[in-house]
This record gives sequence, structure tokens and C-alpha cells, in this order.
Amino acid sequence: MNRILAGIIFFLFISTGYISFLVHERQQELQKLTHYADSWSAVQMVSEYYRFESWLGLYISDDTMTLDAVRLRLDIMLSQSDLIKEGDLGHYIESNPAHYELAIQLEKMLNYLDVHLEKMNRSELKAYLKEMHALDAPLAHLSSGALDKDVSSINNTNTNIQTLYYIYSATSVLLIILSAILGILIFFQNRNILRAHLQVKCLAEELQESKEKLQIQNAKLEYDVYHDSLTEMNNRQLFWGDLNKTIAMAEKNNDSVTVMLFDLDRFKEVNDTYGHDAGDMLLRQISHRLISMSQGSDTLYRLGGDEFAFLSSGLTESRAVSRAQKICDFINQPYTIYNAIINITTCVGIVISETERRSDYLYKFADLALYEAKNEGSGKIKVFRQRMLEKLQESRTLEHDMAMAIVNKEFVVYYQPIVDSFSQEIYSYEALIRWIHPLKGLLSPDSFIPVAEKTGMINEMGKSVLEIACREAASWVIPVKISVNVSPVQLSSKAFAGIVLSILKDTGLPAERLELEVTESSLFTESNTPMNTLNKLRALGVKISIDDFGTGYSSLSRLSRLAFDKIKIDKSFVHSISTQEDALNIIRLITGMAKSLNMKAVAEGVETEEQLASLQALGCDFAQGYLFGKPQPGINGKIRNG
Repeated sequence: MNRILAGIIFFLFISTGYISFLVHERQQELQKLTHYADSWSAVQMVSEYYRFESWLGLYISDDTMTLDAVRLRLDIMLSQSDLIKEGDLGHYIESNPAHYELAIQLEKMLNYLDVHLEKMNRSELKAYLKEMHALDAPLAHLSSGALDKDVSSINNTNTNIQTLYYIYSATSVLLIILSAILGILIFFQNRNILRAHLQVKCLAEELQESKEKLQIQNAKLEYDVYHDSLTEMNNRQLFWGDLNKTIAMAEKNNDSVTVMLFDLDRFKEVNDTYGHDAGDMLLRQISHRLISMSQGSDTLYRLGGDEFAFLSSGLTESRAVSRAQKICDFINQPYTIYNAIINITTCVGIVISETERRSDYLYKFADLALYEAKNEGSGKIKVFRQRMLEKLQESRTLEHDMAMAIVNKEFVVYYQPIVDSFSQEIYSYEALIRWIHPLKGLLSPDSFIPVAEKTGMINEMGKSVLEIACREAASWVIPVKISVNVSPVQLSSKAFAGIVLSILKDTGLPAERLELEVTESSLFTESNTPMNTLNKLRALGVKISIDDFGTGYSSLSRLSRLAFDKIKIDKSFVHSISTQEDALNIIRLITGMAKSLNMKAVAEGVETEEQLASLQALGCDFAQGYLFGKPQPGINGKIRNG
């Protein structure tokens, strides 16, 4: 549309210019008509010439005619003769040689009379009149030729003017048409502009609506960023921001900062028993209780999973503990989910600091207190103490030292005999790991095995012990069996069976001489990997013993899933065998169960002859303890019988 309008406007501009040109041409043609008066003067001059001749003839024939009248006519004729020298008539005469010659003769004749008229008598004038009559015919021819020329020019000019008129009229009509088209186009263009304006207005309204929706979405996104999607409580990200703000405000007001971490006890059991939907419903109900009890500057958060947090400032330790207990009481009230009554408790870790202003440290201190509370049992509340941090630092140092110990081969293997309860002949040796620490000296497994299991270093450590024990056992003179403890972490690896078989092959120890001691907790898990691994090894000849039996959650149905070779009775029962009737009955039950399942029973921690006699009376097959020998390193690479 814009291009069409531009084309029409451009054409109108050209047309206007062309009309101006036509007007100019018309004016030029009209000016030509004014020039035709000079040509008509030729006719007048000839007429005056004839009239002059008449007056001159009258003067010759009539004595009453005065010479002054003739002079007057002569002067008139002289003035008329000037026309033949200028204008279009002059150009016309000059263009024709005959006419030009005639004009010269006429001029000479008139000039002669002008000079000699008064001197000439009538007879002389009569003779001269005859000479003048000789010019009549040429002058008449000149007059008629000029007249024909003028008539032809006038006709041509009229034709040109008429043509210009037609062109002008056509151009004017075209201009009118173009103006009408332009008006129509402008009308449609204005309508399009109006439509575009309405569209822009609608677009502006839509943009405003989109802006409002975007603002709402941004507000929702901002809310979602700082709130938990499941419970709608403040989330971890908002917790860290608020913690920094609380620290800054407390520092300004010289107040203390209180951080509490809550962790639900046995929440996993709820998920396992009732399903994750029930667990989500439980978390929502807990959150509603916490939100309803939030007050003042105190703020509660869900950090993730079953972990919640509390922030405040200016609380004393007693008030903080009281506040934590009140929150616990709210949480500990029963819940009804899917027509089931669910009771749950929570542990709390609290840190109250007036000096520490680092948010990550405050969180870590509260987490350490929570860890201590969880270790003590359900529903415990612990306030951070410096010893907790020192304990953590000792653990980290121990982890570092342990990693270096693996590299420097600081772990050694001690051996403790397992004997026949009746003949007291050595049946096997149990390989026990020891750590010769460069600063702390000899360390027992209880001080580092839990850390090794937590960090995963138990895999490398256990592999090293197994390899050392198998290699030494292969060199013994008496081919007794070797027992090696296996961590639950090792059993959870699908590669463990391959590692054992590879070590047996490298050391040359027969599979029948190797016994692996495992705990109950490492077997009865959701994963089938430990049981599959032990079944595979037992099928190849490796013996399997269940260690510390009676301290876990064993059952006959679980024991029947894997045919163990031996059951080791925990030393806590052996130590009480002489003083507690219950311990004696438990050992009697275990030994009887072992015999019924075609297993051997091994009693740990035998230190006195009285304990041994009781075990013999109960039919216990094997015994182990200080009564028969303490754990010792190998002697010259060999261990002799007895």
C-alpha cells in the first residue's frame, strides 16, 4: 500500500510538472498570435502605398490639391515602410530574394520622393508615378504571400493550442482520477492505520496482561524458590539467607544466634511400612503443626527429607532447650494416616553462640549436636559443646592418618587361636587387624574400623588383611584354618567374591582352609548381594561363620537361608555364664540350635577354666579367648601347633 501511494504521489508530481510545461507551451503559442500583427501590417502598408499613389495622382490632375496633403501621405507611407525591416514581416521579406529586392526598390523610391517632392513639378511627378505603378503588382504579391503565411501560422498555432488543450484536459482528467484513487487509498490506508492502531492497542493490553501474569509467575517462582513444594514451609535456600540476616542482626544488637536442627526418628520405617505417600502425608502434617506454632522472630524450615530447622536470636540455653522441647512435644503427638495411628519422635541439635558469626560453622555445630543426639537414642535433645567439634576433628585426623597408613602399610595382622573345647587342640586362627600408629602406637580395631567403614577405606584395608592372612596361612607347617572378619561394606560389593578367589589363587591357600566371619547385620538387608556372594564362595569351599550371634536380630528363618558352617557366641554371654542363669540358657539354646542345623558353635571371650567347663557341659564345639592365647603376630612367618 505504501509503495502504491508513493507511486501515485510521484506520478502526481510528474503530472503537475507536465501541466506546467503545457501551460508554458500554450503561452508560447498565444504569443505567436501577437506576432501576426506585423504580418498584417504588410497588407496595411500596401494599402497605404496604393492610397499614396491615388493622392499623388489627384495632385497631378487637380490643381486644387495641395502638396501638403501629398507630403502627409508620403510621411505615412515612410512610417509604414519601416515595418518591412523588422519583426516577422522583416524576416519573411529577408527570406525571399524577390521580396527583398522589392523592399529595396520601394525604400529607394520613397526616399527619393521624400527628398525631391517639393522640388518636382506636376509633370515630373506624373512621370515618376508611372515608375511607382510598376511596383503595384509585386507589392500585391507580397501582401497576398504575407497574408497566406500568416493564415497558415495562425492555423498551425490554433492546432497546437487545441492539441495542448486536449493533452491538458486528458492530464487534468487523469489527475482527477489519480486524486480520487489517492483519496480512496488514503481512506483505506487510514482505515488500515486505525485497524493497526486498534491492534497495537489490543497488543498493548495483551502485553499489560502478560506483564501482570509474568509478575504473578515471578512472584510464584520466587515463592517456589524459597519454599518447599511438599510442605510449603520455608526451604533450605531461604534458611541460609535468613541465617545470614539473623547473624548480621544479632551482631548489630550484640545478641546470640540460635540454630536448631530436627531429625525425625525412624522415619524410614514409616516409608517402608506404610509407603512413601504416607511418609509425604506425615511430613505435611508435621509441617502444619510447625507453621501453626511459629511466632515472632522464630522461623521454622524444612531443609529436606525428614530434617527441619529453627532460627532465632537472643535466646538463653534454657529457653532454647525449652523451645526445642515444646516443638518436639508438638511433633511427638500421634498422627492418623490411612486409618493408622503413627507415633514418631525427633532428635534435636542446638547451637547457641554469641561469638561465632560464620553461618556454615553454626550449621555444622548444630549438626554435630544432632549427631550426638541421634547416637544417644530417640527423642534426645543435645546442645553443642566444644568436645563435639574436637571429636569431629579427631575423626578427620584419624581418617587422614588411616589413608596414610594404607599407603605406608602400617596395618598388621595378629592371630588368635580357636581351639577344640574338649581336646584344646588348635582348630584355626582368627586374623585380627592392628594398626601400628607412628604416634599413638598399637591401636585395636574398635578405634578405627567404624571410621574405615564410614569412609569406604575398609575395602582396601580388608583386602590387605585377607591377602596377608592367606599368604601367611599358606606358609604354616600345620595346615590349620584361617578365619578373617568381613565388613558389611565389603559384602555389599559385587566384586568381593572375585577378590577372595583372586587372593586364594595368588597365595595358593586352598579354599577349604579359609573361613569368613560375617555379622548378622551385613546379611539381612534389602539387597541380595551379600547372600549371593557368600553362597557363591561357600559353593567353592570357603567356610562361613556368623559372628557375634545373639546381639542382632537373628531368626531361624533367616539362618536357614544360608547354611553357615559355624555360629560364634558373643563374649557378653560367655562372661556372664557363671553368674547369670539367663546367659547359660541362651548359650544352651544357641548350641542346641547349631547342632540341629548341622553347624558348629564357637564361644568367644573364654578367660577362665570355669567358663570352659560350663561350655563343655553345654556341648560347645570350639572356644576362643585369653585362656588359650592372646592375639599375637606371626613368628618367623610360621605358627606352630600348641
